[in-house]
Amino acid sequence: MDVTFHSELPLLMRSQLESVFFFNPKQASLVDQISQVIKEHGVPEIREANGRITLTLRGNSHTQTVFGVNSRRPEILEGVIIYARSNYPEILVLHLALARFQFASKLAVSETGKTANFLGLITAFIKLAKSIVGVERLRFAYWNLAIPVV
Repeated sequence: MDVTFHSELPLLMRSQLESVFFFNPKQASLVDQISQVIKEHGVPEIREANGRITLTLRGNSHTQTVFGVNSRRPEILEGVIIYARSNYPEILVLHLALARFQFASKLAVSETGKTANFLGLITAFIKLAKSIVGVERLRFAYWNLAIPVV
């Protein structure tokens, strides 16, 4: 997957964001983990300003959101990652939502049956994380899994 990360989206992409993040059919399999992250870090909410939207966690100013958009078709939202710098060498991925993909047997598979780009999105995010001074690993809150940023 060829994605570009942005911190905001055009207002016209609001329905895509709502669909991917709030109405994602795969979130039912992670209800307990999502609820725990919300309890600890805040409720996600869409904020609008100057014709742009972003996603924040209510009451938590220490998180950031990046939107992975298709590099060739920037009007297509591929994924959303909300993260925090939990401690100096680590980024904690609090929420991760993928568009048009399903998880099966711990592999992401697209609706068309092709290998999904879950790893592509994570690989692109790792490249972004490498550009942040001092980051050594990503930890995923839903799975309590850490991977090195190398």
